[in-house]
Amino acid sequence: MVARILPNPQDRERRRRDAPERPKLTHQNDISGADAKRALGRTGLKASPLGFGCSAYWAKPAFPERRALALLEQAIDGGIELFDTGPIYGAGLGEQRLGQVLRARGGVGGGTGGLVICGKVGTHVGEGGRVFRDWSAEAVRTSVRRTLDRLGIDRLDGLHLHGPNIHELRSPLLETLEDLKAEGLAGFIGVNSFDPEVVRLGLTIPLFDSFMVEYNLIHKANAVLLQEISAAGRAAIVGSPIAQALFRRAFWPTSPKGAWELGRALVRHRDDFRAARAYRFLNQLPDLTGAQAALAYVLKSPHVASAVFATTSSAHLRANIAAASLTLSDELIQRIDGLPDAR
Repeated sequence: MVARILPNPQDRERRRRDAPERPKLTHQNDISGADAKRALGRTGLKASPLGFGCSAYWAKPAFPERRALALLEQAIDGGIELFDTGPIYGAGLGEQRLGQVLRARGGVGGGTGGLVICGKVGTHVGEGGRVFRDWSAEAVRTSVRRTLDRLGIDRLDGLHLHGPNIHELRSPLLETLEDLKAEGLAGFIGVNSFDPEVVRLGLTIPLFDSFMVEYNLIHKANAVLLQEISAAGRAAIVGSPIAQALFRRAFWPTSPKGAWELGRALVRHRDDFRAARAYRFLNQLPDLTGAQAALAYVLKSPHVASAVFATTSSAHLRANIAAASLTLSDELIQRIDGLPDAR
């Protein structure tokens, strides 16, 4: 049962007055409205088509906490209901920051304030910031308990395995996850993987109700994977829906955040970085930003349950929320469809 905590009406009215005019494209619904909510597969839950990722630079100690918390408040007041986090983000700082906002809004237990809170398990941060994987029953249980403590809740709505390989989706891990669900510590269990073969194996395992996968302008081929997930009655939650905005006009680092983003793109997303050059025309669209076009492109799929993005900008957050109510022209969709994916 999902409880409801209403946003602060005065804050919502003030943000509505200060918000820029939405781009003049086809308007459909507000993302918090009943008609805009999308079913999370067979879980029985519904949520906004957009999710906020408590991750990336937002979860870094270098990003001021005051601004991080303000963005969470803005996201909730803007109608975003799904929040994704995990212990690897800022070595738990992402979870702590989300927990502060949940506590401030009087949240107790999973489904806090009508929100859907999703956590991750399997990746850990050790001494010196070393990231490692541990799927043992003790490590998984300890990780979930620490996540709940940081969040200040007694139950996660969703728990995703974070980046398992194809050989790790087996016993005794599956039994541990089943026990966590039976004990009421997690509402549904899923897999976060950008490897299609891992996802397809997961679809054969009844335990998994949700899959967090990559789908965006430069990974359009994964539309087939979304269809398979949806056809199986599971929830397809999209990660990286804006493709890190690798198509932006300039990537020259003018701030610590910019340097971090450029380094990540060159180390982890070099092929994506090259492919995104063909999409720089999106920055010249007259009525919307490139990021809005990228997000609206993803959300047009009926197989997407929610698209999770991270941001450190209040203006970008407003623009992304506006993008959920936009319909792209047929001409723009055809142009995007005709461009190549990353290799």
